[in-house]
Amino acid sequence: MAGWSFRRRRGPEENTVRQPAAVDSVLAWEITLSLPSSDEILRFEAHFAIEAKWQGDEPPPSLPDIAREGIAYRAERLSRRHTLTAAERLRGALSVALCQWLPVRGTEALARGHCVSVDADTELIAAVAAREEAASRRFAFSWQDERRAHQAEQMRSQLLDPLRATAWWLMENQDKPERVVEIARAFKDARDALAPEDLPDSPGRIFDGMMAVPDPAAKAYQLGILRKLISESGREDLRARLAEYEENAREP
Repeated sequence: MAGWSFRRRRGPEENTVRQPAAVDSVLAWEITLSLPSSDEILRFEAHFAIEAKWQGDEPPPSLPDIAREGIAYRAERLSRRHTLTAAERLRGALSVALCQWLPVRGTEALARGHCVSVDADTELIAAVAAREEAASRRFAFSWQDERRAHQAEQMRSQLLDPLRATAWWLMENQDKPERVVEIARAFKDARDALAPEDLPDSPGRIFDGMMAVPDPAAKAYQLGILRKLISESGREDLRARLAEYEENAREP
């Protein structure tokens, strides 16, 4: 323990649990920890300046190890919420989280710390950044696809309703009221040409309509209900057809 110094002053308050005061013995040093990121196998290397105190009569020789374990436990709980691209943000969050004196569980030690720096392998950071960018693009494309599907469905409903379609046209062309009849007839002709055949409903058509929803969560929920019904029916042929449907739905 060369180079470490302890300052000690006994008092009647020593028999109670308390927040460390300036007169208590303080041990200070620096450590380096390997911390997991939100991707468990990808790790940060963090450097800390830490302090430790002992609330008992005399600090044990293992106080540095005890304090290190306490700081590591607190730091890992926070680092697991961050990806490698958020190293600088993690450094600030660690300094905030570790600034208070807190007990090291199962001991009479108290520890606190300051995060000096957080580093990570530059190639791994670049790989994580590329993955996050790709995920952002996929989300944007998915949102655009859903938006286009919604617009297409909206246009379909208008084409099948000449009165509403004409009203929308007039809202955008209020300076051309003389063309309303012409446009209404055009929408009516389009409705007559595009209207689906008037086929009677069946369970299959109803199911097709249910599965046409753009929301993946709603579609998964509806598939779960159908899977349960087929399972309870004992029909292996229907189970095979559903499996084939799900496989085809996953294909790009």
